[in-house]
Amino acid sequence: MTRGSGLRGLGVGWVVAMGVACGSSVPSTVSPTPPSTSAATSTSTSCPDGMIAIPAGRFSMGSTDGDDDEKPVHAATVSAFCIDRTEVTVAAYSACVRSGKCAAAGTNVDWPKITDAERKLWSAFCNADRADRQTHPINCVDWTAADTYCRATGKRLPTEHEWEYAARGAEGRRYPWGDATPGAKLLNACGNECVAMGKGLGESWSPMYEADDGFPATAPVGSFAAGATPLGVLDMAGNVWEWTSGFLCSYTDANKCTAERVNRGSGWFNDFPPDARTTDRNDDPPTYRNRDLGIRCAR
Repeated sequence: MTRGSGLRGLGVGWVVAMGVACGSSVPSTVSPTPPSTSAATSTSTSCPDGMIAIPAGRFSMGSTDGDDDEKPVHAATVSAFCIDRTEVTVAAYSACVRSGKCAAAGTNVDWPKITDAERKLWSAFCNADRADRQTHPINCVDWTAADTYCRATGKRLPTEHEWEYAARGAEGRRYPWGDATPGAKLLNACGNECVAMGKGLGESWSPMYEADDGFPATAPVGSFAAGATPLGVLDMAGNVWEWTSGFLCSYTDANKCTAERVNRGSGWFNDFPPDARTTDRNDDPPTYRNRDLGIRCAR
């Protein structure tokens, strides 16, 4: 499934524990742990304001009915960590720029082989420097800008393991909120309002759901409380995809990696419900900047 002009990863893979690097040795066999038997262990970690504590635990990573790069389902373990409650806002990113620690966010989109027409169309949705978007997620940022921001604020990008565990929990939720089908009350994706906006631009877009979620493009972060995880992490589906720290590596062979970085969570332009699943993986070149790709930090 494409995300506008982004390419989906085609790798198949296996990784055992949080943070395992490409090139590490991996087991030749795996006994998947059903979500019903996964269990969190430690619940003790202290997080700064604006972050949610995620307990250490073991969970089943991947999906049996997803894309090839989500297979096979395998047991993964994470240590306790903190993750941002919301996506990084335009205001927060701008503060980092003013401090001199971050480069200015892009005001235009960019990806390999982009056309002039694509650049003109999608750059209009970049949020940086817009006074009316200060509480919206920063977007149009490449991987280096995302990594720099997190480090400049005493954090880091989450690993894929951390991101997926924060989104699905030990119980193995299909979506961050549970198993209910994505709808206009749960996330900011492409609804009827998005389709209508596209029509006004001369574009023919399809909706993820036949309803109006109130936001044709990005929404202020945290606008969809009903879509929060049980621990209170918001917008882990919809609004903007979120860069993670890792390269796209195979779940079956960690030596098989691409040069592309993984991002998770789906965005406001998505019209395909499975893209909002907690196990879905998207990958793009680290220089990629798009209207529905932003940042969430961990520590």
